Amino acid sequence: MSCLGIARLSVAILCFALILGNVCAVVGVAYSSNAVRIKGIDSPPLDGNVDEQDWVNATFLDVNFTFSNGKSYEAHTFLGHNNTHFLVGVIIFKVGPNPSTVPDYATRPDGFGIYFDVDNDGNLTTPEAGRGLLNFIDIYHDKIFYGSSICKNYFWTPPGEYYNERYWRESRPEIEGEHRWDCVVNAGVYYHEAYEISTRGRGGYYGGLESGDEHFEFCFPLDSNETFSNGLHLETGEARTMGFCLAFYRQGYYLENDTRVPDVYDYWPGDGFTPNVIINASEYAKMTIDLGFSTNDSLNSAILLVAVTITVLVIVLLVLCKSMETLHCLKQGLTIMFRRETRLGSITTLMGQIYEALETSVLALPRS
Repeated sequence: MSCLGIARLSVAILCFALILGNVCAVVGVAYSSNAVRIKGIDSPPLDGNVDEQDWVNATFLDVNFTFSNGKSYEAHTFLGHNNTHFLVGVIIFKVGPNPSTVPDYATRPDGFGIYFDVDNDGNLTTPEAGRGLLNFIDIYHDKIFYGSSICKNYFWTPPGEYYNERYWRESRPEIEGEHRWDCVVNAGVYYHEAYEISTRGRGGYYGGLESGDEHFEFCFPLDSNETFSNGLHLETGEARTMGFCLAFYRQGYYLENDTRVPDVYDYWPGDGFTPNVIINASEYAKMTIDLGFSTNDSLNSAILLVAVTITVLVIVLLVLCKSMETLHCLKQGLTIMFRRETRLGSITTLMGQIYEALETSVLALPRS
């Protein structure tokens, strides 16, 4: 192959490497604000026992939930997606079973939920979307001998739902204003399809009754059209920023005289006990989900490494081709590419600039 042919091939390879590098840059820096980027990961086993190694590539949040009684619990929260489903894994440390447990009987459930301001406008409008999981256990002779989980799909209801509003008033009296999150519940983790509940998962308690850890693992589709819940409606190739908040609560119960023992609960974001975050979407944290590229961040890093390696090899090849003039021409072509403002988000524009650089470089090469 002539020096001109080698140079043409080298410039083409270099430009391809630049495309890969820029794509990786888009994946890595497109969302540089305070929004949490939800990483693409391989699906972990959703068996109710959160192994942090299974979630090592997920987005990690170390949060605290503080109840009105002053008790505070650390929670390791893992969030990710596999391009079709949103994935949630949570470990709440040293929490023990729900204290409203009746001795040698079933406990009241604990719940973990994630709520979304899907259109990211700081307002909750019907129906919005939320997902969650309840953990139940049976205790006999001070030992846990049975556990089950129930999944929930939450949605924001229109005003006027009297019984729903009464329930929230009695169960979470510290919340100010209308609380219109309602839910559809399945009959158990294995029967969600019959109840049109797309959320599925498991949870459990691990360790002693006094100081054991509680786990939640569940997932739900990124694009769903369920009757009661709006869903996220994210399809492959789309990217979106939205608000979200996290909830941990321990369900109360009614006494024989119909008096309600309230739930204990807290929401994140917020420091200390922040009961009103749940109804104030303007206080939600922000997340971004991008389904336009690889769902595996480690793969993106590998692509970037390959791109850099190819670039180095091309430079070496050009030098071996005794082409100081060629390098000068290549520099001239690449200068054209980067002279303008290159918007990494526009692959079409980037391709046009690369083509112009390639054409300029090749045509200016000395003939051998």
